[in-house]
Amino acid sequence: MDWTFWLGIVVIAVLWGVTQWVFSLRRHSEKTRGANREAADAMNDVERGKEQGRYWSGFGG
Repeated sequence: MDWTFWLGIVVIAVLWGVTQWVFSLRRHSEKTRGANREAADAMNDVERGKEQGRYWSGFGG
């Protein structure tokens, strides 16, 4: 086994490590984006509830 074999092993290991790192970052960003979307939906529901309360309170008086 000469040096090219070991260089090939190192290159493959580095490429594998980089791909794992990139996919890990991608999964993390997808989870963060999903959490932000859920928080935004919850805030929209709260605002919608407030507006409905204001609308219907005008009919009682």
